[in-house]
Amino acid sequence: MKKKLKFITSLFFLGLGIPTSIYAANNPLAQYESFLEPEDDIIITEKVETISYSRNSSGVSASRSVKTKYMNRRYGANHEFQIYYNEEDSKLTNIKSERVSYFFSSNLDNDGIFFDGMNICNCQTNLKAAGEKATFEYDQNYNNALYLAKAVFAESEFIGKHTIIVEVPAWLNMEIKEFNFNGKVSKTTKPDGKKNTYTYTMENVKPLREESHTQPPLYTFPSLLFVYKSATLSSSKELTLFPTAQDQYQWYNQLMTQIAENTDSICKETKKIVALCKNNYEKVSTLYQWVQKNIRYIAFENGIAGFKPQLASRVLDDKYGDCKGMANLLRNMLRCEGIDSRMVWLGTNDLPYDYSTPSLAVDNHAICAAIIGKDTIYLDATCEYAAMKEYPSSIAGRPVMMENGNNCILTHVPASRPHNNLDSTYISMTITEKGLEGKFKNIQRGDDKIQFLYYFDDDFSDILKSLQRKGFKGLPPTNEQVKLSGVTSADKEVIVEYPFILEEAVVKSDNKYYISMDITHRLLSLETDEDKKKGNLYFKYKAVDTYTAELTIPAGYKVTHKPADLKIDKQKYRFEIKYELKGNKILYRRFITLKEQTIPQEQLSEWNKDLEKLKSAYLEMLILEK
Repeated sequence: MKKKLKFITSLFFLGLGIPTSIYAANNPLAQYESFLEPEDDIIITEKVETISYSRNSSGVSASRSVKTKYMNRRYGANHEFQIYYNEEDSKLTNIKSERVSYFFSSNLDNDGIFFDGMNICNCQTNLKAAGEKATFEYDQNYNNALYLAKAVFAESEFIGKHTIIVEVPAWLNMEIKEFNFNGKVSKTTKPDGKKNTYTYTMENVKPLREESHTQPPLYTFPSLLFVYKSATLSSSKELTLFPTAQDQYQWYNQLMTQIAENTDSICKETKKIVALCKNNYEKVSTLYQWVQKNIRYIAFENGIAGFKPQLASRVLDDKYGDCKGMANLLRNMLRCEGIDSRMVWLGTNDLPYDYSTPSLAVDNHAICAAIIGKDTIYLDATCEYAAMKEYPSSIAGRPVMMENGNNCILTHVPASRPHNNLDSTYISMTITEKGLEGKFKNIQRGDDKIQFLYYFDDDFSDILKSLQRKGFKGLPPTNEQVKLSGVTSADKEVIVEYPFILEEAVVKSDNKYYISMDITHRLLSLETDEDKKKGNLYFKYKAVDTYTAELTIPAGYKVTHKPADLKIDKQKYRFEIKYELKGNKILYRRFITLKEQTIPQEQLSEWNKDLEKLKSAYLEMLILEK
């Protein structure tokens, strides 16, 4: 449609005797149109960030000066954006705006997640006609340069030209690590004796938007990570920053030692919780579930609050805390019972980095580890529905930094395997006047279970509504007909059972029944447009999905057409469909295994062809004839 409209527009101007070159010259948006999507209402024509450093007797500070130019694409399309800061750690100064209004707020409440000590500058462009422009400038000053850990070449809007300038003084020893450049970012270096100035430029930067089944943005968008190694503060004072991961750990550990814990109240409460436990494994599981269920997760992310844990006793009293506070509480509770427990820092699967790059940008999460003999158990108390040794996709396989006295341990959370995440369905059915009628049973564990439970309200008040959102078929008219089990204990698989009727799944013509044996048609929505797909096809986790349907053949009928079996077994996925006749029953079995999380872009054509084969197999009808 877009190409057609452009063609018509060109003809229109040619018909008036106006060359398209003149039209383009008079249209400030013309040079960007080929890069834009229909939803791009506002564009950023240019963004310039300049990062500089200063020193004092105690450390290194940083300043980030930002100037952004906006342009309206269509009438009345204004753009809202926010800048987060902290008066103590990352002040905003020198705000200048042209056709951008702004106001300040604090204590953001976003779906129950609060940001302690965080302030927000809320901004909105005030533009009307297409082609109108606006600018916004500000400086953000960090009292500790460590907090300015990365820069990303992207915004929520298209950017015509994005320039990042980093001025590194001679007294500062730092490394700038470049990620995902792939020839898209140009770089120049200009030394002048007092500093080195690095200028990075990227043009026609696509918007930073979350899309279904795409990798987290930092895996593909160009970014810079700043590794601060050391600084010369004076002729006699050298400051060590993060030359190695061990130095980063020492900084974290120092924050831990600053917490003066009083564990009396913690140990008293712990004794009550584990009173019936018979061994240390039971104690770990019981305490883990108690913290998951009784401590509300609230994020404290800005400045030092993003790295220094809260007092465990305060988290216990308040019944809320961030990931660090919840991990610290669980750590102290386990220690009350003589169980070796450690703080663990890591980056979730949103981050592509590891501790080979010592920087505050490489991690964004904290959990606890319990060690029983040679068994290390990772415990993410912020994930309410994960069982002990059931590692959600956010942390599975991730590199971690584990507390270990004066020296950290760098290791990994165990990786997830496909069978760890199971969605298994079994249905038994008969043909009636109403259609296919029978019983439905679904079993889920791992990430499938976790994702499933997040669909529900806390009280499971509307089971049917949640099941509908999840895509369940043939649901009964009332909640009372649905049986749920395993929803109140993280240690259990979730099981859903209900009677069902599917009218559209069977067609009768003369003396024949035409029956569709698969009512789920899993994966078909994931056929990709190879021309529009900007990257790899991405799944949040590896998984196994099984489906078994058992049909009782009506008396006097026989199978006259049994669809062919299907087997596709590739390196990254497996599809299989089987039909089997057993006495008066026909069994249909379907298996889908996602062996890997990523299907590379160059393999999407093959993926689409295999999905077409799967779709064809789904559409095949079983035929019974009298």
